[in-house]
Amino acid sequence: MNDPEPVKTFEQRPAENQPPQPAPRKIDRAAGLRSARQFPWTKAEDALLGTLTDRELAEKLHRTVDGVRDRRKSLGKPALGHAPQPLYMERVPRSHHARLFATKSDQELRGILGWSYRRIQTRRRQLASRGKRKMAPEWSLEEDRMLGSNPDPTLARKIGRTVTSVRGRRGVKRVRVKKDWRPEDDRVLGTRTDGEIALLLGRSVTNVAWRRKKLGIAAKAAPRPWTPEEEALLGSKPDRELARAFGRTVIAVAARRIGLGRSKPDSVYKIVRRAAPDSPGQPSAGPGNGARPASYCTWTPEEDALLGQFSDQVVAERLGYPVTRVCRRRQLLGLPSGNPEHRHWTSEEIALLGTRPDREVGKLVNRSPANVQNKRLALGIPFQNPRYETWKPEELALLGTLPDEEVARRTGHSLPAVRRARTKRGIRSARPAAPNWRPEEEALLGTAPDEEIAARLGRTLIAVRQRRTVRERKP
Repeated sequence: MNDPEPVKTFEQRPAENQPPQPAPRKIDRAAGLRSARQFPWTKAEDALLGTLTDRELAEKLHRTVDGVRDRRKSLGKPALGHAPQPLYMERVPRSHHARLFATKSDQELRGILGWSYRRIQTRRRQLASRGKRKMAPEWSLEEDRMLGSNPDPTLARKIGRTVTSVRGRRGVKRVRVKKDWRPEDDRVLGTRTDGEIALLLGRSVTNVAWRRKKLGIAAKAAPRPWTPEEEALLGSKPDRELARAFGRTVIAVAARRIGLGRSKPDSVYKIVRRAAPDSPGQPSAGPGNGARPASYCTWTPEEDALLGQFSDQVVAERLGYPVTRVCRRRQLLGLPSGNPEHRHWTSEEIALLGTRPDREVGKLVNRSPANVQNKRLALGIPFQNPRYETWKPEELALLGTLPDEEVARRTGHSLPAVRRARTKRGIRSARPAAPNWRPEEEALLGTAPDEEIAARLGRTLIAVRQRRTVRERKP
């Protein structure tokens, strides 16, 4: 069998056999490659497709790798070492190759189907899922028209879609939820409970209650009145336990108890003590010895007798209770605090308030400045501070009529205090504004030091320096 005649490339063709070229064609001289537009594919070049790898053939024919690959795919020729693969593949069911995937390996499937390993692994996962994940159906025109007519949760229940899909579809179509109340919607208010009307109109219960209260319509279900037996039990047990017994909400029970002026139980735990092994008959002082939970707790007379005699911290350590619980129990009983640092104000201490600054009074009466200030404010006593500059009416009358320096000299106040008092009252300064710069003044800028120019023109050093800087920046 004779070997086929080797194909001559563009450089190997003799000049006498070439057809006359009308003009030199454009070649990528930097890479020396030939484009398919300037040099169409010949039959001899098409015959080489698939016999070599795309990269080797591209180097032999002086074409790009992408150009060789596209030409090979357009002719339907497989690459070297791959099974034939059409350019346009029809979509087949996922279970079409189920038996083949169950008996062949990925490498065998690649040679048979010509698929990539990634596509083979993806189809394996799809077959393993057994179609559990279902694609959502396309949106119909009727469903699109319903967007915004009801809230997203209500519309999702009507059309059988998820709330996320309805919200996303409404965002794509740029449809807003209609929340305008119609006259026929207002007629339904008060005929049923707010929850039933919310389900009927596709609105929230809060929106329905707001609309009903705005129109002055009474609720359908009036609140159940409290009975004397229920009110007698308020405060004896925790609100949550009474709410379950009464069939009411915890908020309703707490609001009724507060309205009657009753306090809630001391705690939700009852601490039962047991005798220590070394001292039989005596209660232990540890907080965790023999503690067990109960519905609510009670204070014994012996424990109440300790309140007020010692500080809350000492009583809490003796009884093993939190300090907050001891303080709350003492306040409920109206007992004074046994803290030695907590003492009432005497008449001599009150007489010192307002005579000196709060910090100095605190040092005299052995109290904190905040405690002194709170007591002074509660009694309505003005503060006393020698450093605070009090303005008299005749001094305030000078603000704005004279320069601030002159007002400070006459009144004895500092210059910042004068400016602060004038600015606080919205009074303009008596000093006239600086006159505008004349051309002959601007011509002197930069000819001498700024101090000398300021003295010559009668302006401030800052004004001269700022004006010179502005002129230098101008082009």
